[in-house]
Amino acid sequence: MNRKQVQSLTILLIGLAVITVYSPYHPRPQYELQTVTTPAGWGYQIVSDGKTVIDQPTVPGRAGQRGFSSEQLARRVGECVVSKLRRGQFPPTLTPSELAQLGVLVH
Repeated sequence: MNRKQVQSLTILLIGLAVITVYSPYHPRPQYELQTVTTPAGWGYQIVSDGKTVIDQPTVPGRAGQRGFSSEQLARRVGECVVSKLRRGQFPPTLTPSELAQLGVLVH
């Protein structure tokens, strides 16, 4: 190996070592789900580090401004969204079939 290759390999190994040491200690965002009453029914908010990252006062994908029919339904959908966020999916889009599986009828 020539000197340049050795230097490149050394830099790469140092970078990998730093990432390996840092990753377990880097805190992942914590998400808190809150259900809220709205004039349209129920909704949810997802908060991280004291900041609202998602405010969903209505049923996603449904025309109009109707909220969820119950707090339990809003919580179930919100928990699914939090699960997607924890897996690193942003935005945590819900498909019509996912909403149907959660008990939400989208018309």
